[in-house]
Amino acid sequence: MRLRSSVFAAVFIGVLSCCQGVRAQQTGTAPVAVIPADQQIMALFQRISQHPARLLPLLEQVRASEWIAKGAPETYTTQVSAAREQIRAIGDDMSALAQHPDRMQDCMRALFRVQAFHGSLNSLIGGLRRYQNPALADLIQSVAVEDQEDLGKLQEYILELANQKEQEYLVVDHEAQRCRATLSKDSSTPGKAVRRANP
Repeated sequence: MRLRSSVFAAVFIGVLSCCQGVRAQQTGTAPVAVIPADQQIMALFQRISQHPARLLPLLEQVRASEWIAKGAPETYTTQVSAAREQIRAIGDDMSALAQHPDRMQDCMRALFRVQAFHGSLNSLIGGLRRYQNPALADLIQSVAVEDQEDLGKLQEYILELANQKEQEYLVVDHEAQRCRATLSKDSSTPGKAVRRANP
C-alpha cells in the first residue's frame, strides 16, 4: 500500500512538471467521484471505537492470575492487559481516521488492529471459559461480536476507497502519457527555416 502511494505521488509530480508549459485540454475522461466523509461514515468510526470499550468492565472481572494455580499458562495474564491496551489503541486509531478518512494506510491500520484484537480476545475467552467462568466468557463473546456488522461496513468502505484511489491513479497516469506525447511531438517538429535575403 505504501508502494502504491509512493508511485501515485511520483506520477502526480511528474504530471505537474510535464504540464507546466502545456495548456490542459479536455480529455473526455470522466471525473473521479470523491467519497465524502459524511455523517454516516463518522458514525461508523465512532461505533467501532465504542464497541470494544464496552468490554472493559467485563475484563475487570477476569482473574487470569488465579488461573495459573489451575494449570493455565501465564500468557493469559499478559493477554488481559494487552486487551485493555488494544481497546485504547482502537479508540485512538478511529479518532485519527475520523480526521483523515481518505487515508488508506490509516484505514487498513484501524481494521487490522480490530481484527487482531478479536483474535487475541478469542484466546482469552477460551481460557476464561475453562479456568474461571463459562457464563462470563459467553457474555464477553456476545458483546464482542456486536461490531461484526460495522466491521463489514468498514471493509466495504475501504474497498470503495481503494477503487477510488485506483481510478485517481489511472487518471493521473493517462494525463502523464498525454503530456509526454505532447512534449515529444513538439520537440520533434522541425522549426521554420529562415529565408535568406537574395544578394
